Amino acid sequence: MKIDKTDLINFLNSGCKRPENMMIGTEHEKFLFNLKTCKPVNINGPEPNLQSIFEKLKSNNWNVVEEQGVTIGFNKDNLNITFEPGYQIELSGDTQSNIHQTCIEVNSYLKELKNICTSIGVGIIGIGFIPNAKIEEVPKLEKKRYQIMRDYMPNVGSLGLDMMHRTAATQINVDYSSEEDFKKKCKVASCLVPIAATLFSNSPFRDNKLNKFLSNRSYIWQDTDKNRSGLVPFFFEENSFEKYCDFALDVPMYFIQREKEIIDCKGLSFKKFLYNNEKKLVKYEATLDDWKNHLSTIFTEVRLKQYLEIRSADSCSWSGICSIPAFWTGLLYDTSVLDEALEYVKYWNFNEVNKAYHEVALRGFKTELDKKSIRTHAEYFLRLSRKGLETRNILNSNNEDESCFLSEIENIITKSQTPSEKLVLRFKKQYNNNLNNLIKNEAF
Repeated sequence: MKIDKTDLINFLNSGCKRPENMMIGTEHEKFLFNLKTCKPVNINGPEPNLQSIFEKLKSNNWNVVEEQGVTIGFNKDNLNITFEPGYQIELSGDTQSNIHQTCIEVNSYLKELKNICTSIGVGIIGIGFIPNAKIEEVPKLEKKRYQIMRDYMPNVGSLGLDMMHRTAATQINVDYSSEEDFKKKCKVASCLVPIAATLFSNSPFRDNKLNKFLSNRSYIWQDTDKNRSGLVPFFFEENSFEKYCDFALDVPMYFIQREKEIIDCKGLSFKKFLYNNEKKLVKYEATLDDWKNHLSTIFTEVRLKQYLEIRSADSCSWSGICSIPAFWTGLLYDTSVLDEALEYVKYWNFNEVNKAYHEVALRGFKTELDKKSIRTHAEYFLRLSRKGLETRNILNSNNEDESCFLSEIENIITKSQTPSEKLVLRFKKQYNNNLNNLIKNEAF
């Protein structure tokens, strides 16, 4: 059945959920390393290797997912383990209705993964940029989609291959109840990108030494591909599902899939493909699955599928995986709090937020936005988030509401020290400037 632009817009609109059915999704990436050498784990060869981890996962009843004979992930129940281009391991968790459930899921998965990895001499670390391996030392996942990206990335930015193979992030997925709700959440989430990138910065190392950035990962994204990364200007203005559709139609394609075949479309126009005007793709008809896959290749800090993805946090500590979704849930899932946040950023525009976004990777809390420091804004939004979570009043077995997960963020703001700055202090004082000591001791 032939589709048109209306179908693409309706696809986005069909993501709307009733407020009581809105869920929280958390995706978190980690690096795997050899506990003896502190280097990335090889695919094959001397143990420990990735194949050993795969076998352990299978023995724990994880189902293997393959592409042309290559292991690209695992699934069990509603959980999915996937591997990024440099074999960063990612858990895409099941959607949850509250942060207590999210944290139970995170703890269960990480305990299982840690037991598997420790038993064969592998460590897991949550950090935004691999601290001690050059790109040629990182194993490469031979997935067709990633091969296409590897060919394309050097043509559109200088750091795209670093992004693919040497960065790791924590991503939060939230629902919207209507197009109006989508607009509000996009504006608030986009305005908070510099604040979130500061609060959750955790990548101060590169090539075995300190770099000058608090979030080297955030800096790398700024020179990856201007057509599909960074901030979306119209999220700050008159936003709509149709505007996002038009934007996505203009983002160059990577691939389409027909049955098990991945077809290289890098640089081609989805807009022309949709109307059968893309010469190299005339024998194919665009489908909603093609649209869904195409949306997944847009890497903006806030992006839309049939839910919103917020992508501004580096990979982080074990506890951070719970604090990050808690922060966003408190701000975005209470109507009055969302309106307060929207009022606070009402006059913020793309240019000033984008300027701060480019500065915070280096300056963090010292960056200014709307004539105030990022730290001042962070204090305000932490209070708002706490208010939202307390209003939700969802309690755990200890009679604690979800705001209990904000303590780590409160500590960051109170001390004016980002996770990156705290890590640097531990590197210098606790680990005697020895990166291997840091890696081993910061491992989960």
